[in-house]
Amino acid sequence: MKTLIAIRNLGIRTDLQFTSYCKNRMTPRWSYLGIFILTLLFSNKSNSQIIQDVGGIATTVHGKANFKDLPSESSLSGNKFQLKTYDAWLPIPPLKIGRTSVFSNLNYRLMDFNYGNETIEDPNRIERIHEIKSVIIIRHPISGKWSILGIAMPTLATDFKKSLSLDDLILDGILGVSKKFGAESNLEIGFGVHALHSFGETLITPGISIDYRSPNNKWLAQFYWPRLNVLYSVSANTQVGLAGSIDWTRFNLKNYRGYSGKEVDYAQFSTIHGGLQVHQRLIGGIWLQVQGGMGLLNRYELFDSKQKTVNDFSISNMAYGKAALSYRIGRR
Repeated sequence: MKTLIAIRNLGIRTDLQFTSYCKNRMTPRWSYLGIFILTLLFSNKSNSQIIQDVGGIATTVHGKANFKDLPSESSLSGNKFQLKTYDAWLPIPPLKIGRTSVFSNLNYRLMDFNYGNETIEDPNRIERIHEIKSVIIIRHPISGKWSILGIAMPTLATDFKKSLSLDDLILDGILGVSKKFGAESNLEIGFGVHALHSFGETLITPGISIDYRSPNNKWLAQFYWPRLNVLYSVSANTQVGLAGSIDWTRFNLKNYRGYSGKEVDYAQFSTIHGGLQVHQRLIGGIWLQVQGGMGLLNRYELFDSKQKTVNDFSISNMAYGKAALSYRIGRR
């Protein structure tokens, strides 16, 4: 839920899904575009208009929910679950080679699903998913307004119930450019090409982002699919605003026969978060962030080895609350 920002909290597988809809089903084909945009906007403090939280910890707690559209033989029927996520992210010392800068960080996320009836055993039941992601960003300026970006984002996603394999590794790669506009360079637009390889499938997607900072530094805003982030500075130490995102995780399963004897190979859990946020500086560059809202259009989808959907379970809406402590650099 893959919460959230490439440098800020990219576990977020982070965060993040550019999604197409087919029969009201969330699919992963466009999901990885959001990662490109996040990384594009947060890859360098001198080029990003918005705040940067380079290290920190966070937890998100969702209200109890239940699976829908379950087959009659499923033991999950009527068994509610509660999702909690725990995130941590750390920067790796940057490297500069001539005019080219290299920045990287390391992110970890644990998604923990707690069920009302823990004694139920069902091979389709999602429990704990671990995600480890490294973001490596290479930026080379080609003029005062233009920069070239190269980004690598290998991700390991697993439940650690089996030996690790190449199917647990998701490979991301991006090549893009960004350009600043305005006398104060307070508007930045980025675009590029993104490639992702997972479970034998390679996806190629375009991307575009808009990053805005008002001349008086009161308003900070980003709109890029699949994320909306708007902040208003009430004072030098307090910000309030809106937050929206599509968060997801995709992971390998131990192959088994599910309902009706169909083969299950991997799964994807996704949710759309929307709510209000408050940021409060505690001391120096340390900030407390609180967010609350709803998780909507939640889904848990199972796939076979040929990328075909085996089961697509909708999930009831989930209220959520999030709290984070982070260290912030760049513009305040």
